[in-house]
Amino acid sequence: MAKRAVKMEIISKEIIKPSSPTPNHLKTFRLSLLDQLTLHSYTPILLLYESETSISSDVFKKSLSETLKSYYPFAGRLREDGVTVDCDDQGVVFVEAKFLGCTLSDFLLYPKFETQRLLFPEGFLWKGSCIDQSFLAAQVTSFEGGGMAVTISVSHKVADGSTIAAFLDAWAATARGEVKPKPMILATSIPSLDLTFKVPEIVMDKTTTCITKRYVFDAQKIVELKNSIMGLSEIPTRVELVTAELYKCAIATSMAKAGYIRNSTWIQLVNMRSRMTTPLPENSAGNFSWYFTASNDRSQTSGVSNLVMELKKGIKELCGGGDNLDLSNWLMDVKEFTSSVKKLFDDLDVYRCSSLCKQPFYQIDFGCGRPQWVTMADVFVRNTFILFDTPDGDGIEAMVSLEEEDMRLFSKVMNIDLLA
Repeated sequence: MAKRAVKMEIISKEIIKPSSPTPNHLKTFRLSLLDQLTLHSYTPILLLYESETSISSDVFKKSLSETLKSYYPFAGRLREDGVTVDCDDQGVVFVEAKFLGCTLSDFLLYPKFETQRLLFPEGFLWKGSCIDQSFLAAQVTSFEGGGMAVTISVSHKVADGSTIAAFLDAWAATARGEVKPKPMILATSIPSLDLTFKVPEIVMDKTTTCITKRYVFDAQKIVELKNSIMGLSEIPTRVELVTAELYKCAIATSMAKAGYIRNSTWIQLVNMRSRMTTPLPENSAGNFSWYFTASNDRSQTSGVSNLVMELKKGIKELCGGGDNLDLSNWLMDVKEFTSSVKKLFDDLDVYRCSSLCKQPFYQIDFGCGRPQWVTMADVFVRNTFILFDTPDGDGIEAMVSLEEEDMRLFSKVMNIDLLA
């Protein structure tokens, strides 16, 4: 029997507005310093649910509308100046669809990025500028035989990974008839420091020559990595072990390509909410992440142990030796570094890593149980690494995006199972 073609059938596409108008005193604000320093890109998150319990589109739409009342910037629009947000309730994109020619079990058994892309609202997958555009686009797709996908693409200008997880959790709770605490909107709650200069714009270096592959570090592999390291006074975390292994393989790839060890830099983004003297709530909305760097040295071996030490050194320097940073002083330090941020993202020998591990994505229940799998669409940015928890919570899935030739070499040195 011939295999059926996979097809996406769009049932409806509409704009969802907040359930009540945004108060006049909240209708305009400036992006915070950290918002301005983020990439012009939309982050695409995919949640897959196997439950046979169906949820009506009305429940999704009404709960989304109610959630937007608290996350009112998402329903606004960014002005041409790239800094001012008009929170005038223009709304967000919501799509309802059916996935034909593929069951959810087949989708989970043979995950392919080209089919995953179909589950996202058209035009918002890794979209660039958000000026005068909806900050958020969501799609709910039902599969033949049961199950569904919920996807969300959110502009990085108003949300980091922690914000996206909190928003999804609040939306799901509202769909179940529960109420979550209102988020702290960071851009209006924390002084963003009035800047006397324009923050350098950082645009995603998207390219069609990049390839994304997903590698799975299960619990056993992480134990093996932990047993392979020596001379460390502190026990490394799962993320540190996996990050060090990825960086080691990236260095080996660069060496295989160039014929010698090139100096390089690893940029690791960190959620800073819990690291302040007065920690910020985890559901605080906006960008509150910053980065530290680790580097290899041609004169040293680039083993996992050495790279773990570099990572630990980097996080300690970022946090001043402890999780008790003064907010005002830290923001002043960030301001001083703004001129160097763009160069870091432009450098060819820089690898960028974001970890979404420990974010509560696997707790997000719209009324049909918890997701079977949480992942992301393939990435079109070179030298990018994004980490997710595995469904059991013990391992890590690493999404790796490299230029085609680099990926070929990287795959040779990466001794681990490939998921997709």
